Amino acid sequence: MTETKKSPSMLRLIVVLFVIAVVVAFLLGFVNYITADRIAEIKEAKTNDAMREVLSADTYDEIEYTGGNQSVNKIYAAGDAGYVVNVTTSGFSGAIEMVVGVDTSGTVTGISIIDMSETSGLGDNAKRDTFRDQFIGATDTLAVSKDGGTIDALTGATITSRAVTDGVNIAMEAVKTLG
Repeated sequence: MTETKKSPSMLRLIVVLFVIAVVVAFLLGFVNYITADRIAEIKEAKTNDAMREVLSADTYDEIEYTGGNQSVNKIYAAGDAGYVVNVTTSGFSGAIEMVVGVDTSGTVTGISIIDMSETSGLGDNAKRDTFRDQFIGATDTLAVSKDGGTIDALTGATITSRAVTDGVNIAMEAVKTLG
């Protein structure tokens, strides 16, 4: 005589799966809650380091930006040296957040990428000095060489190169609106 095993009812499987999902969601929420402050501190420190890198100043005071460009996150007056503009543009794999230093004459003094999720070994190369240094000294609208400009695009990462170039252009325009 053979015994047949009864399979668990569908309702029981749904309830077990639901309980697992609730527990995992709770754990993820709890971890996010206890790490949110530390993550914010790290991001703020990284942003402060980036601001010092692109335009050295004793103080960085956030100023009101009313230019209306949604890509501009914040603008800081960098003492008497100029401005640091925090910009977010869309790259190939997502948002690229960066800061751009612009001195009082409207010249780009440097750029630093704070956060990006571009392809490793391609778009990720936008963080390299050899790419970023091309923007230093710019005063007019920039474009990548494929679009008739002077910025050499990263090999295999034209979209990322355009996004960074757009971010620099947005920062220069934002500073011009300040007067």
